[in-house]
Amino acid sequence: MKKLFFLVLLSITAQFLFAQEIKIDAYVDKSKIGIQDYLKLTIEISGENANDVKTPALPEIKNFKNLGSSSSSSSSYSIINGKMTSEVTKSYTYTLQPQKTGNFIIPPISITYKKQVITTDPIHLKVIAGSTEPAPPTSRKLGSNKTQNSSDLSENLFVITKVDKKNVFKEEPVTVNYILYTRYEVVNLSFGSEPNFKGFWKEDVFIPENINFSTEKYNGMIYNVMLMRTITLFPTTSGKLSIPPLELQVDIRTQSRSFFDFGSSKRYPIKSKPVTINVKEIPEENKPMNFSGAVGKFKISSSINKTELKVGDSFTYTLKISGSGNLKQFDIPTLPDIKHLRFLDPEISTKINKNKISGTKSIKYLVIAQEKGAFSIPSIDFTYFDTSEKRYVTKSSRSYELDIQEGDGIYIPSSTAQSTVTMEGSDIGFIIKKTDLKNNLIFLNSFVYWFIWFIIFLLIPISLVYSNEQRKLAGNIDYLRQKKANKILKKYLKQASQNVDESNLEFYTAAQIGLGSFLADKLKIARGSSTEQLFSEIEKRNFPDSIVQNIKELFEKCNQARFMPGGFSKENIINDHKLLRNIVTDILKLKI
Repeated sequence: MKKLFFLVLLSITAQFLFAQEIKIDAYVDKSKIGIQDYLKLTIEISGENANDVKTPALPEIKNFKNLGSSSSSSSSYSIINGKMTSEVTKSYTYTLQPQKTGNFIIPPISITYKKQVITTDPIHLKVIAGSTEPAPPTSRKLGSNKTQNSSDLSENLFVITKVDKKNVFKEEPVTVNYILYTRYEVVNLSFGSEPNFKGFWKEDVFIPENINFSTEKYNGMIYNVMLMRTITLFPTTSGKLSIPPLELQVDIRTQSRSFFDFGSSKRYPIKSKPVTINVKEIPEENKPMNFSGAVGKFKISSSINKTELKVGDSFTYTLKISGSGNLKQFDIPTLPDIKHLRFLDPEISTKINKNKISGTKSIKYLVIAQEKGAFSIPSIDFTYFDTSEKRYVTKSSRSYELDIQEGDGIYIPSSTAQSTVTMEGSDIGFIIKKTDLKNNLIFLNSFVYWFIWFIIFLLIPISLVYSNEQRKLAGNIDYLRQKKANKILKKYLKQASQNVDESNLEFYTAAQIGLGSFLADKLKIARGSSTEQLFSEIEKRNFPDSIVQNIKELFEKCNQARFMPGGFSKENIINDHKLLRNIVTDILKLKI
């Protein structure tokens, strides 16, 4: 009897332990891959209670970029000795992109089940240059001789970074072209993460709206060529600076396997090589006192709308600086102190040409004549550093002579540097003929008197608040950016709304630039920061997952819309416009 009881207990215990057993396994689709390939990492958790195990945390895998994941679940049932048992298998598949060549290890992956830690074995990988997969067939239009039919993917698909110069001065513009070369049939293109242009002020010049190839001979071979992006960079620091690579996702049509197979497409990640340029400091020797940071080649001109006027009249004095260089970065020339003429704060406008290098900066002053007489506006000096001649150059505007006559009315100047007011032709002024004197204390009973005092006291705290706000704006650039973020967003939202009404794909450009600039200002990071930096800062601020997911979805659609204009209908644009407005509404509710 005791033996029978022991056997039953042992059987129950064994069944219980078997039912509670959880297994975890990790494997990859290949252990040797090329840097232009993708790696599939799969984690499987199996057991009757696999659904009770939390999603495993993927450890940091150095030199690999996680592009996303997917999950699936399956169940199986079996009957053993009349008893039904079940097993659940949960799979998590991650797509990884190698970032450099070499030998690497995917570290062990662990899960915890009922206070027990279960761990996988490490996985060894080797990443080589190019691709380990068979290259797709090259385009027939580009020739089929043996020299041109290379099977190496990297020889038939690559991006080149071209710069117009590699030795420049600080603030001297550099034009960068990212050019795609391919001998395959490309069916789709999209940008990867935004490069981080550290050490540069960046201006976008050209981004294509759709796929448009031309043919070109390169290293003795014929390629389909497409300009992917043109930017102008202005170095803000000296030394050796690296222009980052451009990342692209290229979908290539594969070869059909049979008459009824029309072929499919396969995606390949590629990126250009970084380019290093040498940036020199602007020489301190012989630097003029009036140098305000202008670098390039410029000329200055001036104009005035009238030279004959009366006291109290105003005129417009305009300075124009035109040429090529860092037009947005330097300060305007300082005007000398001209007595009897009051110069109001200037209206400054900068018109930049499409190349983002040349243009014109206009400085308009409204000037008020305060005294009668003949006065002059001297020539204004403007100094810049000429990068081609490697020296400082000073250009001057023309001078003007003014004839100011007596005015019809009385003008009371605000400046204290005026002539002394005199009375001529009388010895006694202001003879009082009335003998009735009024009591000024009558104002104490006047409503207007007390109302004026009320307004004065009300303006005191308002002026203090305004003064404090201006002080904060002047001393804190990040605070100023945050204050102006909504205004910039409103500008781009208006452009986006107009493009929605016209079903124009420019909606996506306005949406991405506007939302990206708005988030950069709110998060206090540099405009033009990479998408990775943007989302890294968002994660630090603990944005709700729903908002983060919506932002990622919108940015992805904006990238796709530039290369798949046929895939976005009017209904798509309207829905994405609603998504943009929902994102903005949700962000404005957050306390950042």
